[in-house]
Amino acid sequence: MSLQHIRKSAKALSHELLGVLNMNRDRFDPDEVQAFEGGIAELAALRRSGAEDELVAALDAGRAILARHTPPCRSPGMRELVETLVVAFGVAMAFRAFFFQPFKIPTGSMQPTLYGIHSVAATAPEKGPGLLDRMPFKPFKWLVTGAWYRDVVAEADGKVVVYTDGMKSPGYVLLTVAGRKFKVPHDAYDRGELQVPNPQPAGMADNPNDSRRTMAAGFVKKGQRLWAGTITSGDQVFVNRLAWNFTRPSRDDVVVFATSAPELAFGIEGARALARRDSSVVKIPKLPLYLVDTPIPGLAPGQHYIKRLVGLPGETVSVRHPHVYIDGVKVEGPPGMDRVAAMQPSAPGGTAYAGYHCTGDAGMPPISGSYLHTPDQSLTLGDAFLPMGDNTKNSWDGRYWGGVPRPQMLGPGACVYWPVSRRWGPLR
Repeated sequence: MSLQHIRKSAKALSHELLGVLNMNRDRFDPDEVQAFEGGIAELAALRRSGAEDELVAALDAGRAILARHTPPCRSPGMRELVETLVVAFGVAMAFRAFFFQPFKIPTGSMQPTLYGIHSVAATAPEKGPGLLDRMPFKPFKWLVTGAWYRDVVAEADGKVVVYTDGMKSPGYVLLTVAGRKFKVPHDAYDRGELQVPNPQPAGMADNPNDSRRTMAAGFVKKGQRLWAGTITSGDQVFVNRLAWNFTRPSRDDVVVFATSAPELAFGIEGARALARRDSSVVKIPKLPLYLVDTPIPGLAPGQHYIKRLVGLPGETVSVRHPHVYIDGVKVEGPPGMDRVAAMQPSAPGGTAYAGYHCTGDAGMPPISGSYLHTPDQSLTLGDAFLPMGDNTKNSWDGRYWGGVPRPQMLGPGACVYWPVSRRWGPLR
């Protein structure tokens, strides 16, 4: 080893000795402190003008001091791997919090711009899945396309119940079949493909107030097929958390927002003063502090939604099918809103947009208590933003519960990163 490399080793050992000394000075006795300081001083002096053999001897002495106070690691390779993973996880979490956050589209409220969980029924379910839907090809197909074949067959005689849970399973209807639970995409139920008795009309898949509602019940025989087909995962997008630090949200942006903004309260009385009936209150362990999470009325706390931004603070919004009106003037120009209002297919052979609808228009779900129920009604925004889904015939959005405060707006959608489809790439 050359003298230059020995001097570099001496410098690194000096830093290591100083670090151990600084962390343990308060518990070392005076002799140990003196040994560390002496070793550091000797290495520093010999690095500048010492002979090679003297510097090697000082290195050995310094390593001996270090070894007495830093027991050897039993599995240095595993420790290094764990440290690397911890650092990588921390970097990923920081990137997620401050730059680009992944978000999954669970429902069809933005179709056909973005697809939630959706399905295609099998044309010949008795023949079973195709080659690519069988092992070992099935996982590889899912990795690329997000598609997974599912066959819902009763394993025993018993009762079947179909219900929704918009909080825990948006985008699905849930089935209990002879005591076993299955998930089937909401759109398959909407199309009447589930072989269940006396089905009731389904509500909107992203309406949290429509949860736990039983929609069908009856009895099945062992071997009876209730549904078979291919389920495709909803589009997954990156949300740009950095953009709105420099610009304001713009009309026509596809945006992600939080349904609530947690607040800290001191003591139980402070929590009661902040909380409403629909608030979530959590006590912070070992501290007299409470986290009060109060949602926008009509939404559930701690959730995230993705919609298109149509109304800005201070504006008055109304809807006359198929257009949105701002302060009495029809909105024209923003490309995304123009596509919705034009009621044309999103791509050749694709699904057509339904235009913008009031909540009381023909064919809309029979839900009372909305802000924009008829064309004569309007909503004046304060310091809030109004989002609507592109699929306004099946979207629980600001027409029902109003605007979103600025602090709860997280960022615009940047791109679809998975699965691979014609929607993959930058959002429009």
